[in-house]
Amino acid sequence: MKKPVAIIAACVICCIVIVGIIALNTPKKTEIYVSDTVPEKSEQELILDSDLIITGSVAKILPSKWSNEDLSRGEDVQNILQTDIVVNVDNILSGDCEDTVTVRIDKGEDEKTVVHSDGYPDFEENERVLLFLARDDSDTATDEDYYVLTGMKQGKYVLDENSKVGAVYQNLDNAAEISNLEISDLQEKIIAAKNADPNYRSEKEARQAEVKENNKQYFTDLD
Repeated sequence: MKKPVAIIAACVICCIVIVGIIALNTPKKTEIYVSDTVPEKSEQELILDSDLIITGSVAKILPSKWSNEDLSRGEDVQNILQTDIVVNVDNILSGDCEDTVTVRIDKGEDEKTVVHSDGYPDFEENERVLLFLARDDSDTATDEDYYVLTGMKQGKYVLDENSKVGAVYQNLDNAAEISNLEISDLQEKIIAAKNADPNYRSEKEARQAEVKENNKQYFTDLD
């Protein structure tokens, strides 16, 4: 009886040794921690700065990819590890979209690197969420069909089993305003915000265009 036991013990030891060797030979991933400054948005700003406001569930989280790997898009475009989140849309509160939308966040993990960012929330598959979304106007933007979170981490809330809004980040003032709302109440707030300032988007876009033109002229003068 001792011989089979000895053989089993030897096999177990061999397995442990093999696992240990694999672990030692597996390259450790580089971990990058990004501390983002997130300008806090009021409830009205969060609503009016969004191109799309939806509720839905996270269908899948796609593999992370770099925004400008090997500087293929030129030296002026940042190279950021990004992750696309596919969301099945249940309810459109503002804007218009298909049955699914893709949300891109500036954090993620690939075979060599893990990028953590306190400016962006985490997502889990099957998680039910309320999302405030905008089209990407950053220097890493592409012509792909995707959105980014309005106000970064301020753009994501979780929904409880009763479809009430639960704030992920309670340290933000607008989180306290929006959390524990019924979706129907939130929809009324969206309508009220748009009616209170119907020219908000056009005036903001005009200001942004003016700043962009002034910056362009400034750097032209420096040359």
